[in-house]
Amino acid sequence: MSADRDRSKPIPLHPVTEAPTEGMPRRAALQALLSGAAAFALPTAVETQHPMHQHLSNPALIEQAQQRAAVTASAPLFLDEHQSRTLEVLAEAIVPGSTGARVGPFIDQLLAVDSAENQRAFLGALGAFDMIAITRHGKAWTGITPPQRDALLREASTADAKTSALGGHFQNLKDWIAGAYYSSETGMRELGWDGTVFHAQLPGCTHPGGHLD
Repeated sequence: MSADRDRSKPIPLHPVTEAPTEGMPRRAALQALLSGAAAFALPTAVETQHPMHQHLSNPALIEQAQQRAAVTASAPLFLDEHQSRTLEVLAEAIVPGSTGARVGPFIDQLLAVDSAENQRAFLGALGAFDMIAITRHGKAWTGITPPQRDALLREASTADAKTSALGGHFQNLKDWIAGAYYSSETGMRELGWDGTVFHAQLPGCTHPGGHLD
């Protein structure tokens, strides 16, 4: 995050306790993602203590953040350009389709209203992947090749999140990314939402090769 960023600017998102009547089917679907109605369909379970889980508990706020993230000309609110690009590349590798679903800009919107502690944890996780890329290959994450990224992500995804710093950073980012993707319209439709309800039988993951666990 840029050191000279003006922290006095008003944050454009605010907690929403009641959703407008328009678009309620989609907000109801978001709520279902945290309930027994569809929670079993999520390819990855977001830890209840994770910031993303807390954000998902307010579907109206999620809707607002996603609408703002959809504005492609908008500059990042919290992340700088390098961090935004790093997140985009990481997200696409962890959950294919994330770029089209605007996962990076959406997470940026949520980070802008999150606590300083959660912001630091996110930046630390993002920076850890830049650091390991530089250590192993002499370039930042966005500068290494796709096979090199895949190898490092496999290493991170199989490390114990409780005993390995890299494993913990991977788990933190994965929960942000997966929660963002599967709360998007693209992700919810992949889980079986047809615009009104979730189907009783949900389709499997359609991404080639699946997702990194």
